Amino acid sequence: MNRTTEQNEPVEIEQLYRGLEAEDTTSAVSVILKLRGETCDIDCLYCYEKRKQAPGGARIDAGQVRRLAELFAGRPLAVELHDGEPLTAGREHIAEILRELAAQPSVVRVSMQTNGVLLDAQWLDLFDAQYPGLQIGVSLDGDAKGNAWRVGYDGKPVYPRVAAALRLLAERGRRTGVIAAVTPAILGRAEAVLDHLAGFEAVDAISFVPCFDTAVQRPTAASGRRLPASRQLQQAAVDTAGGPAWAINPASYAEFVLAATTHWIQAGHFTRLKLEPAVSTIRRLRGLESGFCHFSDLKCDHVFTLYPDGRFGSCDELPWPQAQLLISAFRGLDLCWEG
Repeated sequence: MNRTTEQNEPVEIEQLYRGLEAEDTTSAVSVILKLRGETCDIDCLYCYEKRKQAPGGARIDAGQVRRLAELFAGRPLAVELHDGEPLTAGREHIAEILRELAAQPSVVRVSMQTNGVLLDAQWLDLFDAQYPGLQIGVSLDGDAKGNAWRVGYDGKPVYPRVAAALRLLAERGRRTGVIAAVTPAILGRAEAVLDHLAGFEAVDAISFVPCFDTAVQRPTAASGRRLPASRQLQQAAVDTAGGPAWAINPASYAEFVLAATTHWIQAGHFTRLKLEPAVSTIRRLRGLESGFCHFSDLKCDHVFTLYPDGRFGSCDELPWPQAQLLISAFRGLDLCWEG
């Protein structure tokens, strides 16, 4: 029995973790473009991007985007516009980026993750004109109560504006996925939160992601002597025993996901929207592949991140500087790799 287990183990590991081989020219590489670094028009208390203190103010330009195809030698690219908040780059700049992406034959998919606050009819017109196939994802932690940690710099909730953006997307016939952070604000309310998000006609996918932030011990750095209201709220939330007030533990997350999945099935939501991590868990248990990176056999091996100052690294969820791959500016072809 032990010999059989040992013989099977390498096969199982290979199925779970597959390296990105140079000769594999068909698997798409996922590239996250942090268009504005940490720059954002709101100040979510749990924001991991601002904790990295990525360069804000600068913008990734079309020239940097153009060099992606050269760096990956024509390998298919799935590009995600992210930040901070990508829409803070401005309409003309976003239009230029989308035109460049549309001109690159190696780019097979472009998506954008936005907080939705700035999203309006003009933005949707621009997307239709420059990149009609752009996939839009919206960050929203369920209902108004669940979005307690998503606030403006004035400390006031942004939920009403995001809900309005979702209604606008429905009016335009667009569909969107929602990323919802699981915090104590929605624990124990999986059914109500799922029903609320499913109530938006535009929403056809929901991904519940955990705030495993118990190790966070200090608030995000802020410039200036006067802290904005949002950072004062964050300071109060960090100064609690057992980690920040928005943090949860794995057991609580698992309980929430199980409750959400059960309700997703019983309420019939599965007929019109995809739920993660439920769908990917089911697919992997059945021996099928998943496009959700945490369940993909490539995992972080195929995810790369570009910042405005030219820093280039692996998955944006990994800490810096450990995740950094390039130390030179990305504006030229003379790239210097670390390690």
